[in-house]
Amino acid sequence: MAHHARSNAVLHLSSPRLHPLTVAIGLTVGTLLPISSATFAQDTEQLSNITVVGEDLRPTTELSETYRVESSASASGLTLTPRQTPQSMSFLTRQQMDDEAITSTTEAVERLPGVSAIRLDGTRTNFQSRGYSIRNFQFDGLQSNTSPFWPFGDAEWDAAIYDRVEVVRGATGLMTGVGDPSATVNFVRKKPLDEAAGSVSAAVGRWDRGRGVVDVSTPLDSEGRVGVRFVAAKDRSDSFMDDVEHDRETLYGVLTAELTDRTELTLGVEYQHYDQDGAYIGVPQYYLDGGRTDYDRSTANNTEWANFFTENTRGFVDLTHHFDNGWKARAAYSYGDANYGLTYNYRGGYPDRETGVLYYTPSYATESYLLDYRGDRTQKNLHLSAEGPFELFGREHQLGFGYMDLNEDYEIRSRGPAGDVPALGSFSDRNDPALAEPAWGEWGLTDDTVTEQTGYYAVSRFSLADPVHFIVGARMTDWKIDQDYRGEREYEYDNELTPYAGLIVDITDDLSAYASYTEIFNTQSERSPSGALLDPLEGINYELGLKAELFDDRADLSFAVFQSQQDNLAVEIPGVFVAGTTDQAYTTTDGAEVEGFEVEIAGEVAAGVNLSASYALVDAEDADGNQLNTSYARQQAKVFASWQLPGRWSDLTVGGGARWQGDTYRDNDTPLGTRKIGQGDVFVADAMARYRINENLSAQLNVTNLFDEEYYSQLGFYSQGIYGQPRSALLSLNYDF
Repeated sequence: MAHHARSNAVLHLSSPRLHPLTVAIGLTVGTLLPISSATFAQDTEQLSNITVVGEDLRPTTELSETYRVESSASASGLTLTPRQTPQSMSFLTRQQMDDEAITSTTEAVERLPGVSAIRLDGTRTNFQSRGYSIRNFQFDGLQSNTSPFWPFGDAEWDAAIYDRVEVVRGATGLMTGVGDPSATVNFVRKKPLDEAAGSVSAAVGRWDRGRGVVDVSTPLDSEGRVGVRFVAAKDRSDSFMDDVEHDRETLYGVLTAELTDRTELTLGVEYQHYDQDGAYIGVPQYYLDGGRTDYDRSTANNTEWANFFTENTRGFVDLTHHFDNGWKARAAYSYGDANYGLTYNYRGGYPDRETGVLYYTPSYATESYLLDYRGDRTQKNLHLSAEGPFELFGREHQLGFGYMDLNEDYEIRSRGPAGDVPALGSFSDRNDPALAEPAWGEWGLTDDTVTEQTGYYAVSRFSLADPVHFIVGARMTDWKIDQDYRGEREYEYDNELTPYAGLIVDITDDLSAYASYTEIFNTQSERSPSGALLDPLEGINYELGLKAELFDDRADLSFAVFQSQQDNLAVEIPGVFVAGTTDQAYTTTDGAEVEGFEVEIAGEVAAGVNLSASYALVDAEDADGNQLNTSYARQQAKVFASWQLPGRWSDLTVGGGARWQGDTYRDNDTPLGTRKIGQGDVFVADAMARYRINENLSAQLNVTNLFDEEYYSQLGFYSQGIYGQPRSALLSLNYDF
């Protein structure tokens, strides 16, 4: 069995039989919490690629202490190395999350290569890749539905419980069924360690931030066949915006048991709660006379009594059996129960430059849009799969197949003021009586939706010759939704076939070229002005690329060019909302085309130097050549590197990075008609330093937005804008035991 080791220990895998639990857990320790240190001695032995057919090649990343992941099954259902996968894949490992002090899943997704983000308001962040919104999120490979309207928090959780985050860019219909050709993001949870270990961290930061994490793992028997792990996290802070506070609580427990030498069982439960006092939306960008506003970054469009919360409890069970012939079968099930609440005062319109009174037109003052929402959601997810080798024409190939069933049921209720709705009064006067919380009326049903998606898939990797492999697969999907949203509707799509094909050619021992093709089918949650759901997206996706393993296989380099074509793409109708709501209304466009390229390097590029660097360019147009989704950056670059100094300075690790994006813009309603609003390039730099005080104790300082760049994290949504976070710092102490 592999053993828990300190940061600069050497890991040896020399057993003649690598048990699946050994492989899964033996690559695990190193950094237990987001503040743990990651050190490499210059002579540290590196883990080589494990290629034992049929064994678990999905290692955890805690012991690897690098920004590279050995293998994943997220793209095709077959456990392959990134180089063997004919699609763009990126990873955010435990080590990189530690180095960058990434503490939330929102931060984690924002840092993924090729992913851009805009914060719609205080409760919702939209992510995009390759010109389309990301809607597919997974937990340990099991799908979780997300909605742009009702944010149940799937991308807002604490990152302390995750070993890594994986993203497969492009169309992922083989494994997810419905989906845009954007990306699928998979959060992989931590698992019990091989030996008893633990860590406690405490952190303080700007805006009265306080954070604490406890992470403990221990075997329950002398042979290490049963182990448990427990993680608890608490994170609370004020904000650079007025009257905004954040509070996040997390509890996570997991047990792994070897039922036999070839059968492993994992049971776990997680509880996540997030609360935001002073729930906010963007501040107005135009005065009533049509001129641009210039509010301070601390200005928030909120009230003291506004509140947003999500609470999610998820239990899961995962059973895996390894057969003597190299095959592996998996049965996984999860059940989630979530609650959601939002109480707020929507303040739209344009303020008078002198009085601050809000108007929609010079003669029409706005009224308070006061609403109180409550929601309940259950999700049931079953995933059955098998994969393994087979022989044909004297060569060995791989085959995988599976069945997935996702059922989601959510109900949203709302209520408005019991009496008359007051005028909003002055936007600049936070003591205006119109801002007082009203007496609320009776609850009423707003949205009652049941969604079920089932799918069967089969995929095979054929070895055509030693340097040539061909992957082909298909998925059959059934999707049904029953919805009561301003009228009862039912949508059903049966036997939707999604084919997938990829070719990989090894040019040298370290370099491969690939090509892949898949078709697209995606239901949409966007609505027309009447409230009806838009028709599903349909299209095709192509990708060509090169992948290389560098620096003695310690780093991965990839380059990809891609193109997708879609019909029925949702496009905002500026200034038009769904009837009776403030939800953005959409129409569809045919002939949408997206093309671009990406380049990335990740891993240990020199002794003690970890690097993650990427650049992405995307061009999205409709059939008439008009740019689509221009509120998201069409160009972006991300880089972060850490260096553990050599020799006598080996206790010190320094690092830094930057995030750059090109200009963004969108059509916006103004008092003088529709105009374009946008911002130029945005450059945000970060820095970190960590010092290991002794064998157990380390201190770390992270500074984000080092040069205090003033920029918008969202601009133009409902003619409003939200500033990005100013310079901040987080000082942490971590104790390993």
